[in-house]
Amino acid sequence: MKKQSFINIKKFQKVLSVFLILLFLNPIYAKVLAQPNVLQEGKAIIQSNYVNTVSDYVLNAPDLTEMVKRLDDPYSDYFTKKEYTEFVDSINNTVSGIGIGIDLVPEGIRVSKVMENSPAIDAGLVAGDIIVQVDNNSLVGISSTEEAIKFIKGVVGTYVKITVRRGSEVLNFNIQRREIKSPTISSEMLAGKVAYISILSFGEDTGDLFSAAVKKMKDLGANSYIIDLRYNGGGYLGTALDIAGHFIGNVPGIIIEERDLVKYNIKAIDHGKIIDKPIIFLINEYSASASEILAAAVKDYDKATFIGTTTYGKGVAQQLFPLSDGSYLKLTVEKFYSPYGNIIHKTGVSPDFEVVADGIDSLKVANLLLSSTSVPKDKSGYMKIDLDGKEFYINLKMARSEEYWTEFKYMLSKNLSYNAYRGSKVGWEKITKEELSNKIIQGFSNYKILADLKKDINVDKHFTINFNMPIDYDSIKSQGIELMNETTGKRIPIKLDVNNKSVIVTPNEQLEKGQTYYLIVNDSVLDAKGKNIERGTVIKYIVP
Repeated sequence: MKKQSFINIKKFQKVLSVFLILLFLNPIYAKVLAQPNVLQEGKAIIQSNYVNTVSDYVLNAPDLTEMVKRLDDPYSDYFTKKEYTEFVDSINNTVSGIGIGIDLVPEGIRVSKVMENSPAIDAGLVAGDIIVQVDNNSLVGISSTEEAIKFIKGVVGTYVKITVRRGSEVLNFNIQRREIKSPTISSEMLAGKVAYISILSFGEDTGDLFSAAVKKMKDLGANSYIIDLRYNGGGYLGTALDIAGHFIGNVPGIIIEERDLVKYNIKAIDHGKIIDKPIIFLINEYSASASEILAAAVKDYDKATFIGTTTYGKGVAQQLFPLSDGSYLKLTVEKFYSPYGNIIHKTGVSPDFEVVADGIDSLKVANLLLSSTSVPKDKSGYMKIDLDGKEFYINLKMARSEEYWTEFKYMLSKNLSYNAYRGSKVGWEKITKEELSNKIIQGFSNYKILADLKKDINVDKHFTINFNMPIDYDSIKSQGIELMNETTGKRIPIKLDVNNKSVIVTPNEQLEKGQTYYLIVNDSVLDAKGKNIERGTVIKYIVP
């Protein structure tokens, strides 16, 4: 990093002591005299450190706020002492408050969560409490949670009076605000031993938190990893390189270009070994700055698959410069590129599989791709996708579930992005682009698909399924037979009546005209002797 340029502090303090004496004589005159010294200090810093040559128009600005504004740089800023503290706290996910999550309700603000070791939990607030007043400010009918937060937050050590309604009771609390730090990392183990790690910001301790999360997931037996960078606006460069080391090792993680056009590499941090499991990164248009440094490095070395949308495209780095009055300048001082020299600024990092449709969750797409990391010898019930040279195996039982059906259909619609294969007892069979468009065939490839039935099926009719042997009733009660909406994947509640070899299926709600439904007989159904039926069956119904 380049050295910071400051005016000699001792000399400045000597001058300041004179101004303090004058302050008692004429405060207005003293302010006029003091301001140019900070202005000159900031001017020297901007002139010496800003990434581009600074014009006289900029340097002749009457104050630092205007000077930074004239740079016409959305990433440079001038912070007062208070604003600087708030800026750093935002990176570290730290606020001064009482430690609650809130929702907007007509009666006021509902407490949705009370953080552990917080002033709120110590005072006795509980989830479900309705906050109706903060100090002398009524929250009944308040327009936004942001407005309520302004009343609740405050200086560390000060008190806030809160009135809540808890059932029929009205309770009053006087709570002392403390510094509340929310972790910048969250992690959990998903089904199939998929380790999910979300990085909310690249704060000072995020690298250590990420290392701890990786160790925890590894100890739990993680088979694969999903790293979520969506809505992560960035943070510290060093933290991004620290985390990058878990994926790429001790190799160049970024190229820095200084104002004199000199370029140099900075290596990622060595953690002894890299994650050697399948990895998917989630990105979107709000993933920026340090998020893009991490994403670009991992992508250059081909260590993961990226799902989502192209990132924001911020390829310039800022540095904080303290001024003698406690304020700060945040200035763009360098440009950066991916380890292979790819441009990030105004370009971003693009995904390998784009998810752009409304209502489609990238996390669920990633879950599907990682739903099976080891496929049995009998590959029936699986689909293989070859995405840019990386193979993924989708468990079709998961794909056709109500939770994942919409995302699975979306993946099938993006059939130009990958090669797909249908699993069978003997191996893999290539699926043509035309076949991929038939969602029922792909979602139920190991099922017998019966011809479409369009006649005499009204919205209030029942369905009769005839078997060639007596059926065990208990085996059909628990999702042995299902009625599924083709569009949404929703399972329609049904009533089942068994009569020896026949099952009558009656929907508990009216079916929608024009909609397509699948009547599914799963291979979990048993005959009267306790033996599974040979193969599942799907019947497609279109309601006229």
